[in-house]
Amino acid sequence: MGVRGVKGENCMQFSFIWLINMARGKSNKNITAAKRNKRIEEWEALNAKGSKYIPFIDPRDIKSEGSKGRVPDYENEGQDKRVLSHNERLYAYILMFDDRILWSKEQYPLLPIERSIAVAKRLNIKHPTYPGTNVEVVMTTDFYCGKIDGNEVVYSIKDDKKIKSLTARQKKNLENKEKIQRAFWESKGVKYHLIYSSSYRNSNFAKNLVKLAKNLKISFELELIRKRWLKSFSLSLRNTSARRLSFLLTVTSDSMGIEYHQSVALFKHCLWHKMIKANLYIPLRFENLVSDFDIKVIAYD
Repeated sequence: MGVRGVKGENCMQFSFIWLINMARGKSNKNITAAKRNKRIEEWEALNAKGSKYIPFIDPRDIKSEGSKGRVPDYENEGQDKRVLSHNERLYAYILMFDDRILWSKEQYPLLPIERSIAVAKRLNIKHPTYPGTNVEVVMTTDFYCGKIDGNEVVYSIKDDKKIKSLTARQKKNLENKEKIQRAFWESKGVKYHLIYSSSYRNSNFAKNLVKLAKNLKISFELELIRKRWLKSFSLSLRNTSARRLSFLLTVTSDSMGIEYHQSVALFKHCLWHKMIKANLYIPLRFENLVSDFDIKVIAYD
């Protein structure tokens, strides 16, 4: 399905720009149910046709405090995660690292909209509407995911620190939205999780994942020596537990005849892919002792 009179790649580009314009308010000022429904149809058509997921909301579409933008999906080129806050950014990495999660789709709409409207009525809650209108808004959930066991799950990320500064009315509106989201997904048999940012935002684990993700993929040159590097690293590990992690990587680099920074990249890569396991709940600092991290080589590729 495409926009009438536009075909192929031009259709994709036109449709995406049209969606962005609507969300940014260029079409929301006088939005009607018909315009909203057209936007839904366009979004569904884009995701049915393309191989890359396009979220219902783009970070550029809305006003947002904090760090919004894209999280590079280092494993799937061109499929960056669009996040609306620093909290979502960190949780995107947590989901990427979780072996139980097969895929995740961010800013995913609660569709069909008739279902979310019906859920709100059943809960005796007013469904959110576009500002200045009586048109029910398309609600979205932060992360909609598929698990390796075949089940689906959603995660709603909330900044509990920011919630404390809201007025009583704002808190009530937020609470009502959460009630609608939870009931909507659970009525579809999808497990709903409300995640407060304080549970992970300042954790060493999340910060470490941000560092590791940059080496999720490595150069072809390093891929060729990864197996040999792991064996060399394992041998060096036996004799350096009382030394600094930087020393262990230096010894491994020297034994392989490669640069130190290449060993660092391989180490982070193997940690992300669980070929090496370590305690990621402490800061990943190379000046710390090897014994601090409880490092173990799990697989040789």
